[in-house]
Amino acid sequence: MTLGIKRIAKTFVGEVGDFDIADDHDAATIAEVRQALIEHSMLVFHGQSLTNEEHIRFSRKFGPPEIHTVSQYLLPDHPEIIALANRGENGTKPIANGGAYWHADITYKAKPPMGSVLYSLEIPPDGGDTLFCDLYAAYDALPDETKDRIADLKAVHSYHQRFLKSRAIDDGYKKDSFELSPEQLAEIPEVEHPIVRTHPESGRQTLYVNEGFVTQVVGMDEEESEALLLDLFQHSTRDEFVYRHEWQVGDVIFWDNRCTMHCATEYDTSHARRMHRTTIQGDAPY
Repeated sequence: MTLGIKRIAKTFVGEVGDFDIADDHDAATIAEVRQALIEHSMLVFHGQSLTNEEHIRFSRKFGPPEIHTVSQYLLPDHPEIIALANRGENGTKPIANGGAYWHADITYKAKPPMGSVLYSLEIPPDGGDTLFCDLYAAYDALPDETKDRIADLKAVHSYHQRFLKSRAIDDGYKKDSFELSPEQLAEIPEVEHPIVRTHPESGRQTLYVNEGFVTQVVGMDEEESEALLLDLFQHSTRDEFVYRHEWQVGDVIFWDNRCTMHCATEYDTSHARRMHRTTIQGDAPY
């Protein structure tokens, strides 16, 4: 098949028409979807109706699942799915404002995911949009002197500090708090990744730092590190690099985790919000 994709306005986002994710797609179709993802960095599918099994099957076409370390959020019968649900789901811990900071998923692992597939099941009447930014464009727009400065630098990525910060502000944590076990903490030691990453499929360079998980620049003192990271965070989320997605029930977004970031926005938590996300394994950044 030939995918019907149109670019949304002047963004980096591709909107896919007349495509049923629930189908068991052949290798040629999946290759088209992968190529479209490389071209656009983010694909939007509307009007989907998926079982958990269909969601997982589609994701597996692109690689093995990345199972999230915080098992308290995983669906008991389908651990490939993290339930982002402010009421919890099937015994999962509730999470109301999770991801309300700029980040790429799970960059605190030695081999961060290549992508994520997020499916909207319940949404509030207002708010709860998700912001996405184009880290290719952000890198390309840097001054040459900044590109030279960061070309060989690495940054430290850490999950535990983010967990503690999120627990302090998220309604879900406040209502049903929990600690990470020693075994969970052992799975997520701090890692170092290049600040400028080369995408393994497109060959393009992209910024690879985010305020969610990056704690410092390797080899810099604290003051210099904080100043540089703040500059890069602010630069990469400028309006011209950002797309705002207003969710509808049945939307699915497939994003390339190697060249985008995203950030959840606020909503009235008296209304239910429930999303399912699968995550696809990636490789070590270089």
